[in-house]
Amino acid sequence: MRTFNITIIIVGVVFAVIGSLFGQGFALAENIEARFQNKDKLVYSVFFNGVLSGYIEWEYRGRQKVDGVTVDVLSVNSDTNIFNLLELDSKERVFLDSQTSLPIKVERDIVFFGKKEIIEETYDQERGKIKIKRKNSKEPEEMLSQDTPIHNILELLYFFPQDLVLEPDQWMIFNLPTQKIRIKMVKERVLKMNGIDWDTYFLVGRGAKRFSLWLDKEEKMPLRLEFISLAGKITVVRKED
Repeated sequence: MRTFNITIIIVGVVFAVIGSLFGQGFALAENIEARFQNKDKLVYSVFFNGVLSGYIEWEYRGRQKVDGVTVDVLSVNSDTNIFNLLELDSKERVFLDSQTSLPIKVERDIVFFGKKEIIEETYDQERGKIKIKRKNSKEPEEMLSQDTPIHNILELLYFFPQDLVLEPDQWMIFNLPTQKIRIKMVKERVLKMNGIDWDTYFLVGRGAKRFSLWLDKEEKMPLRLEFISLAGKITVVRKED
């Protein structure tokens, strides 16, 4: 389960929060392409104890057919090196059902401390099953079970409904393949970032890690995430053009 845990630490906690609200049955505010706000890519900088340590980059790759189903395709690239504590270079593609926006398949190409891992995850939303295939592994295939709907941590950024009213102190629960996460909005707060005062919703989450998240009030897109690991504080910040 090492790859899941690493990805959750660097990427998933940032975006898992967003999907919890979609998972409660709210309608999408707009399609994936529109969530990019006319940008070719969305980029987040990763800091460890205040030192720039890597990035996460998102790109929408359009639509295609997978096993007869029309899907939207996202690519997610990351490169992170935290003082030799975590060295991760990943290229991943996420295939989402264009009707439900839930994950159908995820392809991962990850280099972790110089070791390459190729992983494919297949989601069966009806049965609540996730099949994980690993190349170059002693355990080439694994089957997980989870309550439905099941989200993928890399898909959740784009599905925060813009018309949803967040109520303070109301916990929400949703399902990732290996854990459940709770989140609540605490209050509205001004975030000073990149020389700009942003009006944000401030949220806290509880799962494998405790974390804090700031969402842009207008677009409901994540601007900043903070959480404390055993080694120190990791911060993920939206990079503006």
